[in-house]
Amino acid sequence: MALAMEKDALLDQLLYATDQPGKIAVDDGIARLYREIQDVWSGELLPTNQYGLKEAWEIISSAEKMDVAFAVRTNLTFNGFHDDDSPIHGKAVTFRARDCLHVKAKYNEDWWIGRVVKVDAPIGFIPAPAKLKKLAEEASAQLGPIKKGGMKDEKKLQVPEKQVEKMEDMGSIESLCTIAPTRVSEIETRAQGPYESVPVIRPIILCGPSMRGFEITDLMHKALVHALKRQFEDRLESYPVQDRFLKLLHSSIASNKYSINPEGLDEITNNIYEEAKKFKLMFVDLKINSPVPLKNSAMGPILVHIKISNSKVLTNLIKQRGADQKRGLTAQLYAATKLCDLDRRQFDVVLNEHDFDDAAEHLINYLEKYWRASRPLQASKRVNDSFLRNTPALMSKLGLKSPKSHYNSARRQDHRIKV
Repeated sequence: MALAMEKDALLDQLLYATDQPGKIAVDDGIARLYREIQDVWSGELLPTNQYGLKEAWEIISSAEKMDVAFAVRTNLTFNGFHDDDSPIHGKAVTFRARDCLHVKAKYNEDWWIGRVVKVDAPIGFIPAPAKLKKLAEEASAQLGPIKKGGMKDEKKLQVPEKQVEKMEDMGSIESLCTIAPTRVSEIETRAQGPYESVPVIRPIILCGPSMRGFEITDLMHKALVHALKRQFEDRLESYPVQDRFLKLLHSSIASNKYSINPEGLDEITNNIYEEAKKFKLMFVDLKINSPVPLKNSAMGPILVHIKISNSKVLTNLIKQRGADQKRGLTAQLYAATKLCDLDRRQFDVVLNEHDFDDAAEHLINYLEKYWRASRPLQASKRVNDSFLRNTPALMSKLGLKSPKSHYNSARRQDHRIKV
Protein backbone atom coordinates (compact mmCIF):
# COMPACT_ATOMS: atom_id res chain seq x y z
CA MET A 1 0.00 0.00 0.00
CA ALA A 2 1.36 3.41 -0.97
CA LEU A 3 0.42 6.77 0.54
CA ALA A 4 0.81 10.19 -1.08
CA MET A 5 3.07 12.31 1.14
CA GLU A 6 4.60 15.75 0.79
CA LYS A 7 8.39 15.63 0.78
CA ASP A 8 10.24 17.28 3.66
CA ALA A 9 13.67 16.97 5.28
CA LEU A 10 12.75 13.94 7.40
CA LEU A 11 11.08 12.02 4.58
CA ASP A 12 14.00 12.82 2.29
CA GLN A 13 16.36 11.10 4.76
CA LEU A 14 14.19 7.97 4.86
CA LEU A 15 13.92 7.55 1.08
CA TYR A 16 16.46 6.73 -1.58
CA ALA A 17 17.13 9.53 -4.06
CA THR A 18 14.16 10.34 -6.29
CA ASP A 19 13.50 13.00 -8.90
CA GLN A 20 9.81 13.26 -8.06
CA PRO A 21 8.84 16.75 -6.84
CA GLY A 22 6.04 17.58 -4.41
CA LYS A 23 3.85 14.70 -3.26
CA ILE A 24 5.19 11.20 -3.83
CA ALA A 25 3.78 7.71 -3.29
CA VAL A 26 5.38 6.27 -0.16
CA ASP A 27 5.17 2.64 0.96
CA ASP A 28 3.30 1.99 4.20
CA GLY A 29 6.47 0.86 5.99
CA ILE A 30 8.22 4.15 5.23
CA ALA A 31 5.13 6.21 6.09
CA ARG A 32 4.81 4.48 9.47
CA LEU A 33 8.51 4.97 10.22
CA TYR A 34 8.06 8.67 9.41
CA ARG A 35 5.19 8.87 11.91
CA GLU A 36 7.10 6.89 14.55
CA ILE A 37 10.01 9.35 14.41
CA GLN A 38 7.60 12.27 14.53
CA ASP A 39 5.92 10.82 17.64
CA VAL A 40 9.03 9.67 19.50
CA TRP A 41 11.57 12.31 18.54
CA SER A 42 9.31 15.13 17.28
CA GLY A 43 10.67 14.55 13.78
CA GLU A 44 14.22 15.53 14.71
CA LEU A 45 16.93 13.03 13.84
CA LEU A 46 19.84 15.13 15.20
CA PRO A 47 20.12 15.61 18.99
CA THR A 48 20.95 19.08 20.26
CA ASN A 49 23.94 17.82 22.24
CA GLN A 50 27.12 16.34 20.79
CA TYR A 51 28.89 13.70 22.86
CA GLY A 52 32.49 12.76 23.54
CA LEU A 53 33.88 9.24 23.99
CA LYS A 54 33.15 9.16 27.74
CA GLU A 55 29.54 10.21 27.21
CA ALA A 56 29.19 7.70 24.37
CA TRP A 57 30.20 4.86 26.69
CA GLU A 58 27.76 6.07 29.34
CA ILE A 59 24.90 6.17 26.84
CA ILE A 60 25.69 2.69 25.49
CA SER A 61 25.91 1.32 29.04
CA SER A 62 22.55 2.80 30.02
CA ALA A 63 20.84 1.85 26.74
CA GLU A 64 20.38 -1.76 27.89
CA LYS A 65 17.63 -0.61 30.26
CA MET A 66 16.06 1.89 27.89
CA ASP A 67 12.61 1.21 26.46
CA VAL A 68 12.38 0.35 22.77
CA ALA A 69 11.36 3.51 20.90
CA PHE A 70 10.33 1.65 17.72
CA ALA A 71 11.35 -1.23 15.47
CA VAL A 72 12.54 -1.28 11.88
CA ARG A 73 13.18 -3.95 9.25
CA THR A 74 16.34 -3.57 7.20
CA ASN A 75 16.42 -3.61 3.41
CA LEU A 76 20.13 -4.22 3.00
CA THR A 77 23.04 -5.93 4.73
CA PHE A 78 25.41 -3.76 6.77
CA ASN A 79 28.83 -4.98 7.97
CA GLY A 80 29.67 -3.02 11.11
CA PHE A 81 33.08 -4.67 11.38
CA HIS A 82 34.28 -3.33 8.04
CA ASP A 83 35.75 0.19 8.10
CA ASP A 84 34.08 0.92 11.44
CA ASP A 85 33.65 4.66 11.94
CA SER A 86 31.09 4.50 14.77
CA PRO A 87 31.51 6.76 17.83
CA ILE A 88 33.03 3.81 19.74
CA HIS A 89 35.22 1.59 17.57
CA GLY A 90 33.87 -1.97 17.52
CA LYS A 91 30.38 -0.98 18.66
CA ALA A 92 28.71 -0.69 15.24
CA VAL A 93 25.79 -3.11 14.84
CA THR A 94 26.03 -5.66 12.02
CA PHE A 95 22.82 -6.88 10.41
CA ARG A 96 21.49 -8.70 7.36
CA ALA A 97 18.78 -7.65 4.94
CA ARG A 98 15.33 -8.43 6.41
CA ASP A 99 16.64 -8.43 9.98
CA CYS A 100 14.60 -6.50 12.54
CA LEU A 101 16.20 -3.88 14.80
CA HIS A 102 14.99 -2.42 18.08
CA VAL A 103 15.88 1.27 18.12
CA LYS A 104 16.23 2.80 21.60
CA ALA A 105 17.71 6.27 21.14
CA LYS A 106 19.34 8.66 18.67
CA TYR A 107 22.99 9.53 19.08
CA ASN A 108 23.74 12.00 16.28
CA GLU A 109 22.87 12.61 12.65
CA ASP A 110 24.77 9.48 11.58
CA TRP A 111 24.00 6.97 14.32
CA TRP A 112 21.11 5.56 16.35
CA ILE A 113 21.45 3.26 19.38
CA GLY A 114 19.83 -0.18 19.39
CA ARG A 115 20.31 -3.86 18.65
CA VAL A 116 19.42 -6.64 16.24
CA VAL A 117 16.48 -8.73 17.45
CA LYS A 118 18.56 -11.86 18.02
CA VAL A 119 19.42 -13.73 21.19
CA ASP A 120 22.54 -12.28 22.86
CA ALA A 121 22.85 -9.50 20.26
CA PRO A 122 24.66 -6.57 21.92
CA ILE A 123 23.57 -2.95 22.11
CA GLY A 124 25.49 -0.80 19.64
CA PHE A 125 25.40 1.98 17.08
CA ILE A 126 22.99 1.58 14.17
CA PRO A 127 23.62 3.73 11.07
CA ALA A 128 20.89 6.36 10.74
CA PRO A 129 18.84 6.34 7.50
CA ALA A 130 20.74 9.23 5.89
CA LYS A 131 24.11 7.55 6.50
CA LEU A 132 22.95 4.10 5.41
CA LYS A 133 21.23 5.55 2.35
CA LYS A 134 24.50 7.19 1.30
CA LEU A 135 26.40 3.91 1.75
CA ALA A 136 23.73 2.01 -0.20
CA GLU A 137 23.82 4.44 -3.09
CA GLU A 138 27.61 4.21 -3.21
CA ALA A 139 27.45 0.40 -3.16
CA SER A 140 24.75 0.31 -5.84
CA ALA A 141 26.95 2.23 -8.28
CA GLN A 142 28.29 -1.10 -9.53
CA LEU A 143 24.74 -2.49 -9.94
CA GLY A 144 22.96 0.57 -11.33
CA PRO A 145 21.02 3.37 -9.64
CA ILE A 146 18.41 2.60 -7.00
CA LYS A 147 14.94 3.50 -8.21
CA LYS A 148 11.50 3.36 -6.63
CA GLY A 149 10.28 -0.23 -6.78
CA GLY A 150 13.67 -1.63 -7.73
CA MET A 151 16.61 -1.27 -10.06
CA LYS A 152 15.98 -0.99 -13.74
CA ASP A 153 17.38 -4.41 -14.55
CA GLU A 154 16.26 -5.91 -11.21
CA LYS A 155 19.79 -7.07 -10.42
CA LYS A 156 20.81 -7.47 -6.83
CA LEU A 157 23.27 -9.34 -4.65
CA GLN A 158 21.51 -12.63 -4.00
CA VAL A 159 21.54 -14.57 -0.74
CA PRO A 160 23.30 -17.91 -1.36
CA GLU A 161 20.86 -20.81 -1.42
CA LYS A 162 22.85 -22.66 1.24
CA GLN A 163 22.01 -19.85 3.67
CA VAL A 164 18.26 -20.07 3.09
CA GLU A 165 17.79 -22.98 5.51
CA LYS A 166 19.50 -20.95 8.26
CA MET A 167 16.95 -18.15 8.04
CA GLU A 168 14.91 -19.52 10.95
CA ASP A 169 17.82 -19.31 13.38
CA MET A 170 16.70 -16.41 15.56
CA GLY A 171 19.25 -17.34 18.22
CA SER A 172 22.42 -17.18 16.17
CA ILE A 173 24.46 -14.03 15.86
CA GLU A 174 27.38 -16.15 14.64
CA SER A 175 25.88 -16.19 11.15
CA LEU A 176 26.57 -12.46 10.94
CA CYS A 177 30.27 -13.31 10.73
CA THR A 178 29.71 -14.71 7.22
CA ILE A 179 28.60 -11.36 5.82
CA ALA A 180 30.59 -10.10 2.84
CA PRO A 181 33.59 -7.90 3.81
CA THR A 182 32.01 -4.75 2.38
CA ARG A 183 30.05 -2.13 4.26
CA VAL A 184 26.81 -2.71 2.33
CA SER A 185 25.58 -5.72 0.35
CA GLU A 186 22.42 -7.73 -0.44
CA ILE A 187 20.37 -4.63 -1.29
CA GLU A 188 16.60 -5.20 -1.47
CA THR A 189 15.87 -3.56 -4.80
CA ARG A 190 12.10 -3.28 -4.32
CA ALA A 191 12.52 -1.08 -1.22
CA GLN A 192 12.11 2.69 -1.19
CA GLY A 193 14.58 3.21 1.64
CA PRO A 194 17.12 1.39 3.84
CA TYR A 195 14.63 0.91 6.69
CA GLU A 196 10.89 0.40 7.06
CA SER A 197 8.70 0.20 10.14
CA VAL A 198 7.50 -3.02 11.78
CA PRO A 199 5.80 -3.64 15.16
CA VAL A 200 8.13 -4.03 18.14
CA ILE A 201 6.71 -7.56 18.48
CA ARG A 202 5.79 -9.13 15.15
CA PRO A 203 2.44 -10.97 14.96
CA ILE A 204 2.28 -14.70 14.18
CA ILE A 205 0.23 -15.73 11.13
CA LEU A 206 -0.31 -19.33 9.95
CA CYS A 207 -0.66 -20.34 6.29
CA GLY A 208 -1.42 -23.70 4.69
CA PRO A 209 -1.42 -26.54 4.17
CA SER A 210 -4.31 -25.52 1.92
CA MET A 211 -7.33 -23.19 1.91
CA ARG A 212 -8.94 -21.68 4.99
CA GLY A 213 -12.58 -22.60 5.50
CA PHE A 214 -11.92 -26.31 4.90
CA GLU A 215 -11.59 -28.78 7.77
CA ILE A 216 -8.05 -30.04 7.15
CA THR A 217 -6.46 -26.59 7.25
CA ASP A 218 -8.68 -25.17 10.00
CA LEU A 219 -8.12 -28.14 12.34
CA MET A 220 -4.34 -28.03 11.92
CA HIS A 221 -4.33 -24.31 12.68
CA LYS A 222 -6.50 -24.85 15.75
CA ALA A 223 -4.24 -27.61 17.07
CA LEU A 224 -1.07 -25.52 16.66
CA VAL A 225 -2.63 -22.45 18.29
CA HIS A 226 -3.69 -24.48 21.33
CA ALA A 227 -0.19 -25.94 21.58
CA LEU A 228 1.26 -22.42 21.53
CA LYS A 229 -1.18 -21.21 24.19
CA ARG A 230 -0.29 -24.19 26.37
CA GLN A 231 3.44 -23.46 26.09
CA PHE A 232 3.49 -19.67 26.34
CA GLU A 233 0.46 -19.12 28.60
CA ASP A 234 0.27 -15.42 29.51
CA ARG A 235 3.15 -14.59 27.16
CA LEU A 236 0.88 -15.16 24.15
CA GLU A 237 -2.32 -13.34 23.22
CA SER A 238 -4.76 -13.99 20.39
CA TYR A 239 -5.66 -10.73 18.72
CA PRO A 240 -9.31 -10.71 17.59
CA VAL A 241 -9.73 -9.12 14.16
CA GLN A 242 -13.07 -7.42 13.55
CA ASP A 243 -15.18 -9.12 10.88
CA ARG A 244 -15.71 -5.93 8.90
CA PHE A 245 -11.96 -5.47 8.47
CA LEU A 246 -11.54 -9.11 7.48
CA LYS A 247 -14.24 -8.74 4.83
CA LEU A 248 -12.53 -5.67 3.38
CA LEU A 249 -9.19 -7.47 3.39
CA HIS A 250 -10.53 -10.61 1.73
CA SER A 251 -12.46 -8.72 -0.93
CA SER A 252 -9.36 -6.71 -1.75
CA ILE A 253 -7.19 -9.83 -2.06
CA ALA A 254 -9.85 -11.51 -4.21
CA SER A 255 -9.89 -8.58 -6.62
CA ASN A 256 -6.12 -8.12 -6.74
CA LYS A 257 -3.87 -10.27 -4.56
CA TYR A 258 -1.03 -7.77 -4.63
CA SER A 259 -3.13 -4.74 -3.65
CA ILE A 260 -4.55 -4.40 -0.16
CA ASN A 261 -7.53 -2.23 0.66
CA PRO A 262 -6.21 0.34 3.17
CA GLU A 263 -9.56 0.35 4.97
CA GLY A 264 -9.00 -3.31 5.79
CA LEU A 265 -5.33 -3.96 6.38
CA ASP A 266 -4.45 -0.45 7.54
CA GLU A 267 -6.87 -0.56 10.48
CA ILE A 268 -5.74 -4.07 11.44
CA THR A 269 -2.10 -2.98 11.28
CA ASN A 270 -2.77 0.11 13.42
CA ASN A 271 -4.29 -2.05 16.15
CA ILE A 272 -1.44 -4.57 15.95
CA TYR A 273 1.11 -1.78 16.46
CA GLU A 274 -0.73 -0.76 19.63
CA GLU A 275 -1.07 -4.33 20.91
CA ALA A 276 2.64 -4.97 20.24
CA LYS A 277 3.57 -2.36 22.86
CA LYS A 278 2.54 -4.91 25.51
CA PHE A 279 5.61 -6.93 24.42
CA LYS A 280 3.69 -10.19 24.29
CA LEU A 281 3.69 -12.76 21.51
CA MET A 282 0.61 -12.21 19.40
CA PHE A 283 -1.33 -14.66 17.22
CA VAL A 284 -3.45 -13.05 14.50
CA ASP A 285 -5.91 -15.08 12.43
CA LEU A 286 -6.45 -13.25 9.14
CA LYS A 287 -7.87 -16.37 7.45
CA ILE A 288 -5.71 -15.79 4.36
CA ASN A 289 -4.51 -18.43 1.89
CA SER A 290 -1.27 -16.78 0.73
CA PRO A 291 1.48 -14.74 2.42
CA VAL A 292 2.17 -12.66 -0.70
CA PRO A 293 -0.02 -9.65 0.21
CA LEU A 294 1.53 -9.46 3.71
CA LYS A 295 5.19 -10.28 3.22
CA ASN A 296 6.36 -6.72 2.60
CA SER A 297 3.60 -4.96 4.52
CA ALA A 298 4.22 -2.76 7.55
CA MET A 299 2.55 -5.47 9.64
CA GLY A 300 5.83 -7.42 9.34
CA PRO A 301 4.33 -10.77 10.45
CA ILE A 302 6.11 -13.97 11.36
CA LEU A 303 4.72 -16.13 8.55
CA VAL A 304 4.44 -19.86 9.30
CA HIS A 305 3.83 -22.38 6.50
CA ILE A 306 2.29 -25.74 7.44
CA LYS A 307 3.52 -27.67 4.44
CA ILE A 308 2.16 -30.84 2.79
CA SER A 309 3.95 -31.08 -0.53
CA ASN A 310 2.58 -34.49 -1.55
CA SER A 311 -0.76 -34.10 -3.38
CA LYS A 312 -1.65 -37.77 -2.82
CA VAL A 313 -1.38 -37.33 0.93
CA LEU A 314 -3.54 -34.21 0.91
CA THR A 315 -6.12 -35.90 -1.37
CA ASN A 316 -6.45 -38.84 1.03
CA LEU A 317 -6.86 -36.52 4.00
CA ILE A 318 -9.55 -34.47 2.29
CA LYS A 319 -11.50 -37.56 1.21
CA GLN A 320 -11.47 -38.85 4.78
CA ARG A 321 -13.33 -35.72 5.93
CA GLY A 322 -16.50 -36.59 4.02
CA ALA A 323 -18.44 -35.60 0.92
CA ASP A 324 -18.69 -31.91 1.81
CA GLN A 325 -14.91 -31.60 1.85
CA LYS A 326 -14.46 -33.69 -1.32
CA ARG A 327 -16.45 -31.11 -3.28
CA GLY A 328 -13.64 -28.63 -2.69
CA LEU A 329 -10.86 -31.10 -3.53
CA THR A 330 -9.60 -29.37 -6.68
CA ALA A 331 -9.50 -25.93 -5.07
CA GLN A 332 -7.67 -27.25 -2.00
CA LEU A 333 -5.06 -29.10 -4.06
CA TYR A 334 -4.51 -26.02 -6.22
CA ALA A 335 -4.05 -23.78 -3.16
CA ALA A 336 -1.60 -26.22 -1.57
CA THR A 337 0.43 -26.42 -4.80
CA LYS A 338 0.61 -22.63 -5.09
CA LEU A 339 1.88 -22.35 -1.51
CA CYS A 340 4.52 -25.04 -2.03
CA ASP A 341 5.70 -23.30 -5.23
CA LEU A 342 6.40 -20.03 -3.41
CA ASP A 343 9.99 -19.04 -2.66
CA ARG A 344 11.05 -20.45 0.72
CA ARG A 345 12.03 -16.91 1.72
CA GLN A 346 8.38 -15.85 1.63
CA PHE A 347 8.03 -17.58 5.01
CA ASP A 348 9.81 -17.23 8.32
CA VAL A 349 9.09 -20.81 9.42
CA VAL A 350 8.20 -23.91 7.36
CA LEU A 351 6.71 -26.87 9.24
CA ASN A 352 7.27 -30.00 7.14
CA GLU A 353 7.67 -32.51 9.96
CA HIS A 354 5.94 -35.91 9.81
CA ASP A 355 4.55 -35.68 13.34
CA PHE A 356 2.44 -33.03 15.08
CA ASP A 357 4.63 -33.01 18.21
CA ASP A 358 7.73 -32.40 16.09
CA ALA A 359 6.02 -29.60 14.18
CA ALA A 360 4.81 -28.00 17.42
CA GLU A 361 8.30 -28.29 18.91
CA HIS A 362 9.80 -26.68 15.79
CA LEU A 363 7.50 -23.67 16.01
CA ILE A 364 7.79 -23.39 19.80
CA ASN A 365 11.60 -23.42 19.61
CA TYR A 366 11.53 -20.63 17.04
CA LEU A 367 9.14 -18.49 19.08
CA GLU A 368 11.04 -19.12 22.34
CA LYS A 369 14.16 -17.75 20.66
CA TYR A 370 12.20 -14.82 19.28
CA TRP A 371 10.78 -14.13 22.75
CA ARG A 372 14.23 -14.11 24.33
CA ALA A 373 15.62 -12.03 21.48
CA SER A 374 12.94 -9.37 21.83
CA ARG A 375 13.14 -9.21 25.64
CA PRO A 376 16.83 -9.72 26.48
CA LEU A 377 16.52 -8.57 30.10
CA GLN A 378 13.80 -11.07 30.97
CA ALA A 379 15.03 -14.64 31.23
CA SER A 380 12.57 -16.93 29.54
CA LYS A 381 12.29 -20.64 30.26
CA ARG A 382 13.52 -22.98 27.57
CA VAL A 383 11.25 -25.39 25.78
CA ASN A 384 10.14 -28.11 28.17
CA ASP A 385 10.38 -31.52 26.53
CA SER A 386 7.81 -32.90 28.95
CA PHE A 387 5.21 -30.54 27.46
CA LEU A 388 5.72 -32.12 24.06
CA ARG A 389 5.24 -35.58 25.53
CA ASN A 390 1.96 -34.40 27.09
CA THR A 391 0.66 -32.79 23.90
CA PRO A 392 -1.56 -35.77 22.88
CA ALA A 393 -3.39 -35.60 26.23
CA LEU A 394 -3.81 -31.87 25.81
CA MET A 395 -5.29 -32.27 22.33
CA SER A 396 -7.70 -34.95 23.56
CA LYS A 397 -8.81 -32.77 26.48
CA LEU A 398 -9.50 -29.90 24.09
CA GLY A 399 -11.46 -32.15 21.76
CA LEU A 400 -8.81 -31.73 19.07
CA LYS A 401 -7.73 -35.31 18.52
CA SER A 402 -8.61 -35.12 14.82
CA PRO A 403 -6.07 -32.41 13.90
CA LYS A 404 -3.22 -34.33 15.47
CA SER A 405 -4.19 -37.68 14.01
CA HIS A 406 -4.65 -36.22 10.55
CA TYR A 407 -1.41 -34.27 10.84
CA ASN A 408 0.48 -37.43 11.80
CA SER A 409 -1.35 -39.47 9.15
CA ALA A 410 -0.31 -36.93 6.54
CA ARG A 411 3.31 -37.08 7.56
CA ARG A 412 3.43 -40.90 7.66
CA GLN A 413 1.94 -41.10 4.18
CA ASP A 414 4.24 -38.36 3.00
CA HIS A 415 7.14 -40.49 4.23
CA ARG A 416 5.93 -43.58 2.32
CA ILE A 417 4.83 -41.96 -0.92
CA LYS A 418 7.54 -40.50 -3.10
CA VAL A 419 6.65 -37.57 -5.34
